[in-house]
Amino acid sequence: MKKLLLFSCIIGIAYNINSQCSDTLPVYEDFSNTFVVNSCWSYIDNDNDGLGWSVTTLDASGNKGLKSKSFAGIALSPDNWIISNAINLPSSGSDLLTWKVRATYWQYDGENYSVYVATNNNITSFINSSVSFTENLEGSDASGVFANRSLDISSFAGETVYIAFRHHDVTDQYEIDIDDFTVSSSGLGLGIDDLESIAFKHYYNTNTKELTLKSSSIPMDNINLYNILGQNVLNKSLSQTEEKLDLSTLNKGIYIGQVRFDNVVKTIKFVKQ
Repeated sequence: MKKLLLFSCIIGIAYNINSQCSDTLPVYEDFSNTFVVNSCWSYIDNDNDGLGWSVTTLDASGNKGLKSKSFAGIALSPDNWIISNAINLPSSGSDLLTWKVRATYWQYDGENYSVYVATNNNITSFINSSVSFTENLEGSDASGVFANRSLDISSFAGETVYIAFRHHDVTDQYEIDIDDFTVSSSGLGLGIDDLESIAFKHYYNTNTKELTLKSSSIPMDNINLYNILGQNVLNKSLSQTEEKLDLSTLNKGIYIGQVRFDNVVKTIKFVKQ
């Protein structure tokens, strides 16, 4: 009987792990839950130095993210990979990958990294992929502070993809951090220029349990709200440049919102307490 109970517990834990690996858009990972990240993402220490990406507290507020080092008491030459679980992209629409990145210290900011998208989760497929992004952070807006980055992955529409972050081709700098990984789809012609053309703000009031949305000029058309598992918990038509939504019936947790304008979708996130 004890063996049967133990087996049942193991199966239950495995099912719970798999159920938390978000594979349907929108996908959002802020790396706050180390257990979920370590269960859903794959790590490869390709340089075999015993060090790789890790989920680490990044600041005094307790915010967590991914970190990889090119110096740890001695100079390192990392080739560190971290690979997402499988993500299903819709068959139509504009699919966008976004993330935040920084070289931890501006004095040693020459960190080099790449982002790859492929239909298989092996290194060869990633390196040969036609959809990738590479940059060195030296002297960039991500030197010492987080900066936003994005990659159009619409060419994979209708396919199941994996996304990899690689810290490589650098030595004797310090650290690189990644946070707020998001994959979203507009269903329309979403572009970076469109996103930046609309001044848009949102905030959640913990006292009134209301989410406020504000647009500088263009009325909002619709909002879809998803929980961290990717389940749609709210679909509401909008019509004003400022809207207040009563979220008192929703459970506490992290939520992702897609706010649609005329031909643009803004992705937001907030924590309901």
